[in-house]
Amino acid sequence: ELAEVRALVEVPVWLRLARAVPAGRWVLLRPLAQATAAAARTGDPANYAECDRAFHRAVLALSGNEQLVAVADDLHRRSQWPLAGGPVGRPADLSADAAEHIALLDALVARDLTAAQSLVRAHFAATED
Repeated sequence: ELAEVRALVEVPVWLRLARAVPAGRWVLLRPLAQATAAAARTGDPANYAECDRAFHRAVLALSGNEQLVAVADDLHRRSQWPLAGGPVGRPADLSADAAEHIALLDALVARDLTAAQSLVRAHFAATED
């Protein structure tokens, strides 16, 4: 249920930002996406969860809406609770999720809005499984 609510909140914002944010701003988020990928490789679910949330917070912060960032981060944290508390997420799953962050950034930097839209929808659809 939390993943569904997250998607309802975040997907429209991501899609709006994809059209509005200049490529140079997206490039600045690459270290956060890379940190998420590095955390996935270590297999530390708690570290991965924090890096994942940091990436999502940074994206949503581009909206300039602090309330949105706070609400979405709370939903994200609550939906990750089993992941951070135990071995629920498999490293391969975490790596695939982190790779989606990098692919999203690549599409956004390239201003490929069709790919970005597809990747955003797929990224959030995966969180509902």
